[in-house]
Amino acid sequence: MKYSKFMRFSIVVLLLSFFGCGIDLDGDYKGIVDGKEIILKFLPNGEALVQGYFPDDLSGVWVEEKMFGDPQIWVTFDGPEEKPFRLRFEFKPHGQDFHLIGIKARPLGKGTKLNPINIEGMPIFKPLSLEQSINKRKS
Repeated sequence: MKYSKFMRFSIVVLLLSFFGCGIDLDGDYKGIVDGKEIILKFLPNGEALVQGYFPDDLSGVWVEEKMFGDPQIWVTFDGPEEKPFRLRFEFKPHGQDFHLIGIKARPLGKGTKLNPINIEGMPIFKPLSLEQSINKRKS
C-alpha cells in the first residue's frame, strides 16, 4: 500500500518538473556588454529582438533551457542573408534580472558549431521599466 502512494507521488513530482514552473517572459531588458548598451525585447510568443549589439536590429526566438540543472534562457538570432550567422545569448535568471553567462556565434553552414565569444565579467540585464523608474528617482 505504501509503495503505490509513493509511486503516485513520484509520478506527480516528475510530471510537474517537466511541465510546470516555466519562465514567462515579456518585456524589455537593458544591459551593458563590452561597453555597448544592449536592449533585449522578449515577446510572450517566444520571439525576441536585440538592439545595440549590431548596427541593425536582429529578431529571433527565446527558449527556457533546463538541461544543465539551473534554468537558463537562450535567445537565438540569425544574421542577415548577405552575412549569414547564428548568435546565441545565454542568460541565468536572478530575481527580476538576467545574468549574461555567455554569447556564442557561428557562421551558418553545414558542420559549424557555436563558438564562445569572450565577454568581460557577467553583465546584468535589468527590466527597462525598472531601470527607467530608478533613473527618474535620481533626477
